[in-house]
Amino acid sequence: MAHTALNDDEIQEYFDSPDELDKKIKTLANFIRNAKHFIVYTGAGISTSAGINDFRGPNGVWTARARGFVSSRSTVSNPEPTLTHMALVELMRNGHLKFLVSQNCDGLHLKSGVPIEKIAELHGNRHCEACAKCGKVYYRQTHIDTYEHKTWLTGNKCIEPNCNGRLRCTTVAFSQSIPDISLDRATKESKICDLSLCMGTSMRVSPACELPCMNLKSGQKMVIVNLQKTPYDEECALRIFARCDEVMSMVMKELNLTIPRYTDLKLWEDTEWMIDFEENWLFRTAGDTDWFSGVT
Repeated sequence: MAHTALNDDEIQEYFDSPDELDKKIKTLANFIRNAKHFIVYTGAGISTSAGINDFRGPNGVWTARARGFVSSRSTVSNPEPTLTHMALVELMRNGHLKFLVSQNCDGLHLKSGVPIEKIAELHGNRHCEACAKCGKVYYRQTHIDTYEHKTWLTGNKCIEPNCNGRLRCTTVAFSQSIPDISLDRATKESKICDLSLCMGTSMRVSPACELPCMNLKSGQKMVIVNLQKTPYDEECALRIFARCDEVMSMVMKELNLTIPRYTDLKLWEDTEWMIDFEENWLFRTAGDTDWFSGVT
């Protein structure tokens, strides 16, 4: 919301010099090579190059609204995964990246090819709706933009036998509870993490901002990549001020890995993927009504 916008000092962007950045990239690549349980935590900043505005940057949605301007989230109708999204997929394929925790609801991580069992989408997914009655989840080809605020009803009904529950949008707004299953999964992974890489997040939204540093007392390293300063900068083993795509391009080169091009996987047409989605994109416990108001 607009009241969560940062002040002028807080939205100031910083950039490492080329020499500084080069040294930091080599350090980060070395961290990744030696990590046993490497987790990446992503925020809106990784999707800005896809044409989706962030929230608290100089041109962010909340920043604009706090200044009296109207700003939409997306400048494109069908955004595609960025270089950073695709680099993360490749890091998973090569066994470096063990899990991904995202605050984004734009759906780009699943579109990029991240395995469903290796991601926790803490703020939901604009392509997904769910039945609060039985817990069944549905993945749609397009964004679910039509729903009632507070009740989050989409107008669709669950097709599970003997259910007929009303489906609800899965995106999480201010004042809504975080989906319990997604948060439990993210917390479990974070407790065994030995390298956390936070990309494109202001590190100001709880409980997501607390997960990357859960294991610091046990020797975990935390790295933050963001153009603005964050409340957790002093706890970092490495702090990088650069754009996410630039960092991932350099890191992948240092690791001798090639970033794949994005191709539309047409997930909604893949029967095997859809079965996997329904079994493993667990969102909230069936019967949980904390995420909406009004009738069930």
